Amino acid sequence: MKKFLGAIVVIFILAFGGYYLASPYLTLYQLKSAVDAKDTATLIDAVDFPQVKSSVKEQLKTKVAQEIPALDTADDGALLGAMFATAMVDGVVDAVITPKAVELILDGKDIGKQLALGDAATPQTDTADTATSHDWQYDLGYQSLDRFGVTLTKDNGKPVTVIMARDGLFDWKIVDVQLPLE
Repeated sequence: MKKFLGAIVVIFILAFGGYYLASPYLTLYQLKSAVDAKDTATLIDAVDFPQVKSSVKEQLKTKVAQEIPALDTADDGALLGAMFATAMVDGVVDAVITPKAVELILDGKDIGKQLALGDAATPQTDTADTATSHDWQYDLGYQSLDRFGVTLTKDNGKPVTVIMARDGLFDWKIVDVQLPLE
């Protein structure tokens, strides 16, 4: 009887560990299914918008700050423009990284052309831009036990890395998008 209970415990531990380690892959499968089914609610629920916005804001502000020393310091207009661009990052990111943008991306539309930055909830009407999923190349794997990265590259372009963090024991949320700003 002890051997039987021991075997049950070992099987349970192996199943639990396997599911624990496979959970980000299962989440990615669910996200891909949601994209295929155009299930916006599932995708929106999978994103931690405040964390993603914060990360993107910092990336853009860092990029603008790196560009400022390259500007001619004698050109006050260029320096003022760079400072204005830094100040505008928050508003632009808040307007673009929204559930509505997820909807537009899901519909295969270019969000830069679709969203009116003054009112992120009002899309423009242009249906010419569509994307196919087979153009993307994926590189994915654990970064740590609680972080999982997916690097997406389209047509040998610059990679975008999406970072998911464990949300509970088996659930995952998208918490960061690392843009190719080089």
